Amino acid sequence: MKLINESAWQYLSVKLPMLGAFFMLILIPLLQWLVDYKLIPDQYYAVVTGLVIPALAWLGRKIAQPNLHNVNSFVTVTAGHSNVDPGAINGKFKEAELVTKFRNAVAHYLKEEGIAIKTDGVGSDNHNLNTAIKLIKGSDVAVEFHMNAASNKAAYGIETIALPKDKKLAQDLSKVVAKAFNSKLRGDAGWIDQSQSARGKLGFISNGGLIVELGFISNDAELKTFNEKYWLAARDIADVLIRHVK
Repeated sequence: MKLINESAWQYLSVKLPMLGAFFMLILIPLLQWLVDYKLIPDQYYAVVTGLVIPALAWLGRKIAQPNLHNVNSFVTVTAGHSNVDPGAINGKFKEAELVTKFRNAVAHYLKEEGIAIKTDGVGSDNHNLNTAIKLIKGSDVAVEFHMNAASNKAAYGIETIALPKDKKLAQDLSKVVAKAFNSKLRGDAGWIDQSQSARGKLGFISNGGLIVELGFISNDAELKTFNEKYWLAARDIADVLIRHVK
């Protein structure tokens, strides 16, 4: 048996019956006293004690909770660059191909938990930036994956570029990747404000997304760690996104 990864306390169908059970502890002695002194018929006791909790459970189920039952909610996960734009390269390794693998791994873990997703391709497909940007609209959160590169081959570390409103999420995403790769956090505890990014204004971020830089492809040691542990980092990224949307 596999339990659903969520808090049952968010549902009124759970809260109301529990509240009813609490009040029944007070109500039952009172009803019994009224019955004993013939102030109410015996059947009232049976009706009240037997129907209160089921009635509250039914009511909790019928009351709409749009924030919990948004059938159109989804998470967007995309890979940087595209099939025709390899991005940064280190030997036989191309940034676009590496982040596509990472995107697929994150998508796998999200789907395992029943999270609706949209991606900029399936398998080895990696569509262009315009396609990725179009997928952001309507999503609960949109994340794109990239890798940094530098002329200094010793440069390393993890960062997430995002708008100030997404600072905490950006830091959480960077933190789990840095832990999985035994790397360091760059910027403000892993967050880089788009306005302070060397890349300037980025379309994916301006439209509401976050860009996670999964280390430096130009650093041979960090590249090796990525190839060995990207599934672990992808699982942890998925966990952060699941907690964020739930």
